[in-house]
Amino acid sequence: MSFTEFVNVFKDIALSVAAVTTATVAILGLKSWSKELKGKAEFEVGRALILSTYKLRDELKYARSPWMSGYEFPEDYQLNFINRTPEIEANAYAHVYRNRWRPVAKAVQEFEAQALEGEALWGKSIRDKTNEMKQCARNLQVSIGLFIDDKADGGESFRNDPAFGKSIKSDIWATHDDENQLTIKISNAVQALEDEIRPHLKRS
Repeated sequence: MSFTEFVNVFKDIALSVAAVTTATVAILGLKSWSKELKGKAEFEVGRALILSTYKLRDELKYARSPWMSGYEFPEDYQLNFINRTPEIEANAYAHVYRNRWRPVAKAVQEFEAQALEGEALWGKSIRDKTNEMKQCARNLQVSIGLFIDDKADGGESFRNDPAFGKSIKSDIWATHDDENQLTIKISNAVQALEDEIRPHLKRS
């Protein structure tokens, strides 16, 4: 083999090695970029989901406050103290809870949007946990409706079934947090989401 041929062979080998090296670096770089992008997406989705969880938790707490000030009721309710009929009572509490529910509904809507983002990344495990949180909101909404129905019925529904009435009132009024079943469910749902999401927040 002449010197010229040797140089050509060496050059071909060098070019091949360079091409392989370039391809390897590109693949490794792409994998690193893909991993970084996935980690960033998980962080952003996780952060948005946990914040919307806290927002929903807080709005549920405000809606369930057992203390009601006079300004929450309609003006004619305050003026009609003596002649309050079941219909007036029901309409008055419907007014109160309609206003209290608006921020909850908005928080639920935001939470559902973030929950879908989370499900797209993490699948069934996160969906099951976000469903638990949404179920807490649905439970409260149903209990509010039943409470207002009882007012419209002059209190007969709860008088006929005191245990049921007590259960409904414990849903709409967040008293005795260590024993209140809905409060415990909300707390457990939040904790489950925190446990699922926080590992993703550490990858930023």
